[in-house]
Amino acid sequence: MACLGFGPADFELFEIDDPESRAAAIDGALQPKLRSIAGECLPGLARIAGRQLHAHDGKAPRKKGRPLEEALVVFCDSPRGYKGVPFLSVVLTRAHLHARVGVRGESPRRAAMQAALAREAATLAKKGKPFRKLRTFADWNFEELPELAPAHSAAFWQEVSEEVAPGRGGLDLGVALTREEARSLSLGDLLGVFRDLAPLYKLLANS
Repeated sequence: MACLGFGPADFELFEIDDPESRAAAIDGALQPKLRSIAGECLPGLARIAGRQLHAHDGKAPRKKGRPLEEALVVFCDSPRGYKGVPFLSVVLTRAHLHARVGVRGESPRRAAMQAALAREAATLAKKGKPFRKLRTFADWNFEELPELAPAHSAAFWQEVSEEVAPGRGGLDLGVALTREEARSLSLGDLLGVFRDLAPLYKLLANS
């Protein structure tokens, strides 16, 4: 199966020092590639998620005077956008490619998602292998990767449920692959990572 096509030039865009030049390069060169990969991923992701999904350009945090540190494409069950709903995302940073599950922004669904995570915390803790490389990317500093999450602990999932509560920061969990791994990554490999994350996404989406 052909590789997705991420190479050194894609990651090197994050080495551009000037914030405006970096943003322009990412928007002009990397985001279209992510959009194209999203189209290739969408049918397989929909099968994994068990529902129709829609692809959206992700909005990485942009602070005045500070350069972009990630570029992303997002998949969710809403055609209008991903605010306040569970989503899957493919994220590129300076040194890694991430496959993530997230919830950002407020919506009436947040309380139900919190309740579902709290209720199923013990079950999620027993998943074992699929979550063995899970990391928490909320409030990540974009430098060294966050430590591996203690996903075998029900207490960890209880903490995650609290972050999904209305008015809290939300959820951002996923798996990181190095830029070297990303260079040889195929569509099937990427879908395999999302297949591991699917139990968490489905729990949120069905709540």
